[in-house]
Amino acid sequence: SSFIHAMPAYFKHLGIGGIKWVSGYGENGARGFPQIIGTLILNDMETGAPVCIMDGTWITGVRTAAVSAITVKYCARKDSRVLGVVGGGVQGRYNLIAIKEVLPDLSKVKIMDIKREAAEKYRDELGPKTGVEVMICEDVESLAKGSDIILTATQRLHEPLIKNEWFERGCLGMGLEASRAWYGDAILNSDKIITDDWAQTKSFHSQGAFPDGLPGKYTELGNIVAGQNKGRENEDERILAINIGLALEDIIVGNHLYQMANERGGYQRLPLMEW
Repeated sequence: SSFIHAMPAYFKHLGIGGIKWVSGYGENGARGFPQIIGTLILNDMETGAPVCIMDGTWITGVRTAAVSAITVKYCARKDSRVLGVVGGGVQGRYNLIAIKEVLPDLSKVKIMDIKREAAEKYRDELGPKTGVEVMICEDVESLAKGSDIILTATQRLHEPLIKNEWFERGCLGMGLEASRAWYGDAILNSDKIITDDWAQTKSFHSQGAFPDGLPGKYTELGNIVAGQNKGRENEDERILAINIGLALEDIIVGNHLYQMANERGGYQRLPLMEW
């Protein structure tokens, strides 16, 4: 499966805007390419002129993981120690690093990948880097059971992976593939559904996500951060976060990097047009 998305965004408050042009090709690994490849363009919002062209692949990786970390900050139990990760690729790696920042007492990560060598590389590289114990799991059930947080960072799937009975009380689940790794009863029976944008979530539903239907209750992550809604309210809540990703996040991160580049130098000016 593959896609190419045009992701424009404008943030009036900061006066920034632009577009990310990003592709996702599931078979790229066999070609030696990343699955996700992106380019980002920032525009001057007074003239419309492009002011910066930059790589969007790294930005996609880190901004997605940062949103997961924010979700953990507000929605995971404070005593969470065990993280289960399905998928040892870019997102599985960046998410561990980001989550460790907001959950410094995290002590164990259970990893599973359809490629054993990817799981071993994850263990050998990220264990020393993060200071947590990394255990390779052979099946999804053993990974999910006993995990305080379950993260699925997979591609499009033929069938879901996480069953309702493996999603234990007090657990925070996070699906980075628009719910496709989670069975419908796990989604619909969650005590709380977190999403980054409900309108976008409904749009993904119209394109085939959430085949068993959308949950009736939801909360947007931004409203939790702003104090308008509550994240975790008790130790027994099963919370499932489906943050699909917003172009605005890419543009904000890109603009921050653009400002840093202006201050530090080292960039190259391109003669794109004459005036």
